[in-house]
Amino acid sequence: MRLDLWLKRVCLIQSRSMAKRGCHEEKILLAGEAVKESHSVREGELLTLIFPGRSLEIEVLKVPSGNVSKKEAPDFYRVLGEELV
Repeated sequence: MRLDLWLKRVCLIQSRSMAKRGCHEEKILLAGEAVKESHSVREGELLTLIFPGRSLEIEVLKVPSGNVSKKEAPDFYRVLGEELV
């Protein structure tokens, strides 16, 4: 599954276009490196999401096969760290 779609489905980012913009602005990183929105997400990958005022480091636990409810979304990733900037 594409990174932008995964971020949207697991409710970490509101829309795919926001995820795409985050990748272009290097605010979404894979193992500390810039990543394209078309990257195919795999279990075990480490992502860093840089939001205004904070950054979030997460580990991908699962890739959903379809839509995910907000209640189920946290089952697909683990927060490894959060930092206020």
